Amino acid sequence: MTRLLSIQRKLLASHFLAVLLVSGSIGTFFYVGAYDSLKCSLQTRLQSSAALLSQVIDARDLRGLDQPAAVSNQTYLAVLARLRQCRTTNPDIAYLYLMRRIGSNVVFVVDSDETVRQARPGSVYSNVPPALLHGFSTAAVDGRIYEDEWGAFMSGYAPLQHGVGEYLVGIDMRALEVRRKFKQLRMIGLASLGMSLILAFVFSRVLARHFTRPIGTLIGHCRAIADNQLDERIAMRTGDELDNLIDAFNALSANLAATRVRRDCAEAELHSANAQLKKTLHGLLPICASCKKIRDDQGYWQQVETYVHEHSDAEFTHGLCPDCVRRLYPNLPLT
Repeated sequence: MTRLLSIQRKLLASHFLAVLLVSGSIGTFFYVGAYDSLKCSLQTRLQSSAALLSQVIDARDLRGLDQPAAVSNQTYLAVLARLRQCRTTNPDIAYLYLMRRIGSNVVFVVDSDETVRQARPGSVYSNVPPALLHGFSTAAVDGRIYEDEWGAFMSGYAPLQHGVGEYLVGIDMRALEVRRKFKQLRMIGLASLGMSLILAFVFSRVLARHFTRPIGTLIGHCRAIADNQLDERIAMRTGDELDNLIDAFNALSANLAATRVRRDCAEAELHSANAQLKKTLHGLLPICASCKKIRDDQGYWQQVETYVHEHSDAEFTHGLCPDCVRRLYPNLPLT
């Protein structure tokens, strides 16, 4: 036998999927929007910070500092101290650096790194991102995370004052920090999705029970009617089309109950009449052996048809049997 899927489960599944589809679509839309907004916010921040810092450093002070020997120059040391101070005030920033474009090469001028991996003045930077080259002319920012020997970063760039086309300042934000922010956003999105799943399940269950509970009640009362309990009545109200079904059931139950009352009355009358008939025609009836009259309870003799008519609902019609016809009318031919 094929196992049927209950209406409650069908309604639960259909409404759950519908709510999940709607909430998932809306959640995805807002997540994508929030993701793009966060990415745009980080890029704007990097680009704006680079543009702001570029206005406090004059490229004319950097002339001659793109050589390894510049590490002992007082101007170099002053600019390096300024960059390191700016970096320490913003924990999201990994590195600050100044670069110069010489022909097709891009070389470091000042690097704020405080480790042994600090780029020396005049060292060539390889694997130059497109946004960095663009940053020699105007404020720019990476469109994605780039990797180099120092790690993975998203960076912003801006040309220095009096150094457009030749000098720029760069700001690196570690990819870990960028990814951490995106991870936070994903966690919020997953939490929102989880809440949507819970709410979808609860909503679907409540809605499914709204339909199946009256149906279950109707089934129980129909079985009660099948067991001859005809006075069943449902007082439940749902506020929708199911109320019409409940009203129809109550009307059917009332009609069946009224029909049973009429049937019981008819049966009672029939039993009463039958009992009266049995009582009336019960026992030995004195009957004349010659004329066939019957003696009643008062001692009077009555014709059989008169006695039966008075004591029952029977009616008589008269005729002659063949024997009587021959006896009374011997000359009458019989057919």
